[in-house]
Amino acid sequence: MGVVTSVLFAGRNGYKCVNQHESTRGAVALCQSVSSLDGISSSASSLFSGVTKGAGNILKGADDAVEAIFKNIGGEAGEEALEKIASSTGASTKIGAIAQKAVNPLLCVAAGVRVLNDDDQYAALIEETSAMAAMFGTESVMKYARSAITSSTQATTGLAGKTANLLSSSSTIKNLADKASEWYTKLGSSTNGSAKQMLVRIGLDVLFVGGSILAYNLGKKIGEFFSHRGDKEESKA
Repeated sequence: MGVVTSVLFAGRNGYKCVNQHESTRGAVALCQSVSSLDGISSSASSLFSGVTKGAGNILKGADDAVEAIFKNIGGEAGEEALEKIASSTGASTKIGAIAQKAVNPLLCVAAGVRVLNDDDQYAALIEETSAMAAMFGTESVMKYARSAITSSTQATTGLAGKTANLLSSSSTIKNLADKASEWYTKLGSSTNGSAKQMLVRIGLDVLFVGGSILAYNLGKKIGEFFSHRGDKEESKA
């Protein structure tokens, strides 16, 4: 996930935590903020040059604390588990990797809390399941598209990896992905190519956030159709 994506999601979830009183979203926003710092700390872009060193120092201290916790709790097994988590993400720090891994489970917890707090829990369960499935499914497709264009390794594990394997099996989709990757590579070799590529990555980050939100809302609407919540409210009226 790109830095801009993490920043935008952190802001959105922080807003929901404060204004819609979803406390679980606060934990999601915190993880996404840490993920943002991780991305900034490893960025060679001049866009983040002013804060790269500071972010790296903050996360270095957090990494030391995390390593000590895993070692004290699990010994060598704990250290191995931490290394496995770190190597399964594109994060540059261990705390950043843990933050990335924690986001989706916390989003699921937040959805579960919304279901429990709803007056019609059966309808809410259908709606949230539909919304989250649509969101995660769409995100996995967008991760594949991003990795195909920018030659990153984001879509190699989990649902994103399975989606990548599925989509790559189509010769038409693979040809489109190859052409997009070629265009991105040529863009980098043009005048001010690195700046242009950075703008493309920022645009993909923004599209990712917008697509995720749109997919969630659409999935929620589909869920509402099958839950018949509107029918129940009309019958009460």
